[in-house]
Amino acid sequence: MIDYTTLKHQADGTPTWDAFLGIILKVAVERQNWQSSELIQRTLEEVNLPQSMLQMRYPQKSHDLVMRNRVSFALSDLAISGLLDRPKRGLYLPTNRGQELSKEYGINITRTLIHNEPAYKKYKQEKSNQKKKGQKQENKILAESQIKEWFNQQNEKTQDELLNHLVKMNPYKFENLMVQLLSVMGYKGDEGQALVTQKSNDHGIDGIINQDPLGLQKVYLQVKRYAPDNSVQMPEITAFSGSIKLKHADRGVFITTSTFTQGAINAAKDLNITLVNGEMLTNLMIQYQVGVEVKEHYMTYKIDGNMF
Repeated sequence: MIDYTTLKHQADGTPTWDAFLGIILKVAVERQNWQSSELIQRTLEEVNLPQSMLQMRYPQKSHDLVMRNRVSFALSDLAISGLLDRPKRGLYLPTNRGQELSKEYGINITRTLIHNEPAYKKYKQEKSNQKKKGQKQENKILAESQIKEWFNQQNEKTQDELLNHLVKMNPYKFENLMVQLLSVMGYKGDEGQALVTQKSNDHGIDGIINQDPLGLQKVYLQVKRYAPDNSVQMPEITAFSGSIKLKHADRGVFITTSTFTQGAINAAKDLNITLVNGEMLTNLMIQYQVGVEVKEHYMTYKIDGNMF
């Protein structure tokens, strides 16, 4: 039995985890294979530890015994270093290299010695490569996130400027711009027509989009250049719906530079009216490049595997 006081120890007198390296190998060569629990128990029996040390537990994890944990850690390092083989989970057997070192150094095997073994160095290199790969991926994700955030900030700034211009622009030009937007979005179709109504006889309809050459399918449009704090109310939605019905139609688009009250939103759902508020409007104008132009164009690339 080994006197624990002769082993490498911590300030409190307890053996360090690497103090058990040589002892584990000494025990392991006694037979062909071991269950991990048996090998740990047999190693602890080989050392003359007082009961107080054997019963020591971690304060944070009251069910974990300190000495068993340290032996288990040493056991893992021996396996990583190729001195013990793990043919399957929980089963250990000494390798030829492990037997050689045990015979040469006895219980005086240090962490420096096993960490210089080729198997351990290979393991550390692989871990380092994985870490670098993971860090590289994290850096890529971070960079992409920062770029996306920058673009979002630029778009938000452009949206604010765009909304400010829309509120101040000439009413007739605003109506033309909204009709143009819906046309670019594809509402007009391939051979349809889009037009702004005459002010003298629009009956609350600011624009008409014929989705086919004969005008059999129509989308009616009403627009309101309101300040951000002036929301569109429900009566305006119902009035627009009435104007549409006079045209023997059942659908329309209501666009505002401000917002809609909840009453207006509920009415629009019942009356088949599509609502576009200021935020949605500026988003669409940027998306379809209506009223804006591209300032800078940036592209990123990836390897086309099909070409190699």
